[in-house]
Amino acid sequence: MHDEYVFETVPVFLLVADENLQIIFSSRVADSVIGPAECCSLRDVLESTSFETFEELQSTLWPGAAPVHVLASFLGRSGLPKKVAGLVDVVARPDGPPLLRFTAAHDVRCAHWLEDLLLSEEVLRGFVQNSSEAMWCIEFVDPVDISLGDLEIVRQVFENECRWLLCNELMARLYGLPEGLDLNLQPVSMYFPRNPENEAFVSKIIESGFSVDNVPSSDFRHDGSVMYMENDVRSTIVNGYLIRLWGKLRDVTEARLLQNRLRREMEAVRNILSAIPDAILVIDRNRCLIAVNQSFETMLGWNSETFLGRDIQSIVDLERPLPGGRRWYGFDQQRWHTSVKTKSGASLCCEALISPIGDEVLDHFVLSLRPVSNQDDSCCQESAS
Repeated sequence: MHDEYVFETVPVFLLVADENLQIIFSSRVADSVIGPAECCSLRDVLESTSFETFEELQSTLWPGAAPVHVLASFLGRSGLPKKVAGLVDVVARPDGPPLLRFTAAHDVRCAHWLEDLLLSEEVLRGFVQNSSEAMWCIEFVDPVDISLGDLEIVRQVFENECRWLLCNELMARLYGLPEGLDLNLQPVSMYFPRNPENEAFVSKIIESGFSVDNVPSSDFRHDGSVMYMENDVRSTIVNGYLIRLWGKLRDVTEARLLQNRLRREMEAVRNILSAIPDAILVIDRNRCLIAVNQSFETMLGWNSETFLGRDIQSIVDLERPLPGGRRWYGFDQQRWHTSVKTKSGASLCCEALISPIGDEVLDHFVLSLRPVSNQDDSCCQESAS
């Protein structure tokens, strides 16, 4: 049996190239995948990025060095790329410069499995990168033990070693990364810091069984400014250990800032209304109480919480015609004197002032009640008569 036949029929994908990266030997398996390759250059059978990898390995490896794992993209017989995973090493020869060798086990079933796996990875990565939503994935190099208490899980999430695994370009734009900077290579804590809001975020994930939607987080842009996010989160858990957290997010910073501003304004209005000595009531067209200030309780003694949503006719008679035959509701501001019933059953003579809220649909009104001096009691009596 000839030695050439022994090497040619070896059931592996085998290529050997000289110092010029010229192929001097290819096994039958290699030829079946990429076509007859002997006497060709590696440049002719590899895609450019893979060829550059082989060039770099030729200059850095030496005989006896540990083989390097490479996923090479060959040009198949059809001209389409063919992924082959194998080992690259350098072997010495007594009569000339060292040779570069690429070896890959070749089993048809394994090859199809690898191709399917690579295709799935390519499709998934393409889906994530081209998604219209910002998507992210955090992988824990040091998995999180979820059999421990919630506080310990929260601590591990922020302190265990982790990395971005797959963040798409839209997420990088949301976080304001400069062109050319890969978010996947940046520290997770740089954009997802440990703070009270994010500890609450992780607690919500734990409480939900590690699958939850619309959970807020407080993150940092690349420039260090704060941004508020809303996340849909899923997880990968293996044998009681959290391996990955992943999901999609939405920037709700503007809405959050507006909400905070409105909350501050409402608080300011509430403080102002609380300082006004007059009883201020907001009612609807059906005379139901919607809101009151503190003076409603101080002046009249009624419990505001129990009276909200109830008709105030039992306190203030709004249905009695006003001077000039007017009614309490209307486009114009109304002012009159009336008797107001306190919780103790006493009558308190007050000046009533009512104004509609808004300019179009008259559904809500503001009613203020101010006690009047004794000399004005006659007005209340006239109003009641």
